Amino acid sequence: MLVTIGSFDGFHKGHAELFRLCKNNAQNDDWAVISFNPHPSEFMHKLNHSLFTLREKELIRRIFDIPNMYFLDFDEAFKNLSPAEFWNLLRERFNVDGLIMGRDFHFGINHSGSAEYLCELAEHDGIKKIMIADLLYKSKYSSSKVRENISYGNIDNAREILGYPYFMMSKIISGNQRGRTMNFPTANLDIHNRFIPLDGVYCCAVLVDNEYHCGALSIGNNPTFHDVKETRCEVNILDFDGDIYGDEIIIFFLARLRDMHEFHDKTQLMTQIKNDIETCRKLYEAKMIDNKNFLERAKMIYNEDRDLKSEIIRLV
Repeated sequence: MLVTIGSFDGFHKGHAELFRLCKNNAQNDDWAVISFNPHPSEFMHKLNHSLFTLREKELIRRIFDIPNMYFLDFDEAFKNLSPAEFWNLLRERFNVDGLIMGRDFHFGINHSGSAEYLCELAEHDGIKKIMIADLLYKSKYSSSKVRENISYGNIDNAREILGYPYFMMSKIISGNQRGRTMNFPTANLDIHNRFIPLDGVYCCAVLVDNEYHCGALSIGNNPTFHDVKETRCEVNILDFDGDIYGDEIIIFFLARLRDMHEFHDKTQLMTQIKNDIETCRKLYEAKMIDNKNFLERAKMIYNEDRDLKSEIIRLV
C-alpha cells in the first residue's frame, strides 16, 4: 500500500496536493492517509484542541475521495518509539510498498526522525516508490495558519487555505430560551472540548433535516444580559421550525458579520439582530454558490451515513 503520513490537523490545500500525488502514483486506489489520534501536540499539551474532530475528519476524507484513512493511537508508548521502531511497526501493519510525505514530516521520540531518514529506512527494506514532496506551501498553507485565522475571525482567509468553509458538527443542547422571548429562537450548540472561532456574529449554512438553511450564529457570553459567564454558541436557523433538541447539525461558517457588543437594552439588541439576519440573507446565496460542490457533497455523504466512524489502530 502507498501511504502518506502526517498529523493532518486541518485538511488544507497543501495536504490536498499530497493526496493528489498519492492518487496519481498508486495502483487501483491502493493508498492511504495515516495520521494520529490524538494530535501529537494535543497529547503533549501544546495544543488545546484539534481543528476537526475524528468524525469531521472522516467526512472530509469521503469528500476528498481518500480510499483509506487510519489513525494511530498516540499515547506515551507510541510517543517514545525510536524512528526505526516506528517504521518497522508501520511497514508490518500496513504492508507499505510506497511512501509520499512532505519534507517537514518528523516522527519518533522527540521528533528525531526526519522525512529523509524515513526514506533511508524504507530504501533499506527494498521499497522503491518513495517521494518527498517539496510543496513549499508552509508559508501559505498550514494548519497553524488555519487555526490562527479562525481564532481571529478571519473566516474568508481560513476558507482560502482550506479550500472549503470551516465547519463543525454539534448536538443541540438546552439553553435559557431567551431568544424565543424576542421572537428569534436559537439552537444552542455543544461546544465543549472543541476548537471554535473568535467571539462574534457569523453568517453560516446549517445542515439540518437533510437540507441547508441560512443561519445567524453568535459566539460569546451574551454581554447585554450579564448572566452568562461561559462562552456560548447559538444559531438562529432561518425559515426552519422544528424540535431538534438532542439532534446533530452541521454548521459551515460562511462570513463574519461583527464583534459581540453590549447593547443598552433588549429593544436595541432586537433591532441589531434583525439587521444581522437581513445581512445573513444577503450573503448566504452568494456564499452557497461559491462553495456549492463541497457543500452538496457534504450533504450527500452525511445523509447517507451519519456514523462516520474512523479506524483507530494501536501499534504498541
